[in-house]
Amino acid sequence: MKNYYGTIITFFFIIILIIFESYSAIIKSGDVLEIIVKDHPELSGKFTVTENGTIDYPLLSEELVVNITTSELMNNLTIKLARHIENPFVIISVVDKPEIVVYVLGQVKNPGPVKTYLGATVQEVIQLAGGPLESANLEKIKIIYKNSQNADGEYFNLKAFSLTGNMKNMPRLKANDVVVVMASEKSNKVKVIGAVNKPGFYELSEKMNVFELIYMAGGPTERGDLSKVRRFSQKPDGKTLEEVINVQSYLDKGEMDALPQIMPGDIIMIYERWYDWRTILSIMNNVLLFIVTIQAFGGVFK
Repeated sequence: MKNYYGTIITFFFIIILIIFESYSAIIKSGDVLEIIVKDHPELSGKFTVTENGTIDYPLLSEELVVNITTSELMNNLTIKLARHIENPFVIISVVDKPEIVVYVLGQVKNPGPVKTYLGATVQEVIQLAGGPLESANLEKIKIIYKNSQNADGEYFNLKAFSLTGNMKNMPRLKANDVVVVMASEKSNKVKVIGAVNKPGFYELSEKMNVFELIYMAGGPTERGDLSKVRRFSQKPDGKTLEEVINVQSYLDKGEMDALPQIMPGDIIMIYERWYDWRTILSIMNNVLLFIVTIQAFGGVFK
């Protein structure tokens, strides 16, 4: 009976080996091999195949493991282990997505090392680093490959990719590659909107304060309120700084030199007063007309 059960077990084991052989993969550099030795965790683990074609495994460290199948390596390792342990049962497979570390620097929320998997895309690692800042230039992302002879790196247009969606053009990353998200080049143009005579974009060719820019835009309209001028500026970290400037107060005090300077990319908004002298005179005239009318009607009914 024991021989019968032994024959069945052997038969199933042979079937498993045949199936495993049919699905075994060819080992190549960069692969991560998962070696499992049943009941021996100290001899099990994950091992990366180096560029030299070797792995850091005690009994295989001096042998090439590339260009052979996982089943061939499994048989080889089983024979070697049989000299040290009784009836070794070995399974070797290639891990599809081994974990690696790449570095994402520049205009991202959390720059630094990022854990991902071999073959991850530039877009994926940027999102793992918290995503791009508003100041990021997605048209010019620098990629420095670890083993590339090009120390200056290559550039990838992520913005153009988002329009086409062609995955063939998306760079794939390996361990210790570096992705640098560049900052957008600031324009010298500023924008003036609101209650000015000539709203629009203006080229900032020299130092200029808020008052000078407003008059470059034709000056305030009749209802333009210089006591409430709002400025939007871009900070180095990508955040927007918003402030209200009382330009009229500077003018009244004669402190023209103390007026805030305009920076490239600023947006200046001039608010409109709800009243002006014409409006006040019109209101007063209507009130006076109303009073006279009441008095006239009062005389009629006496």
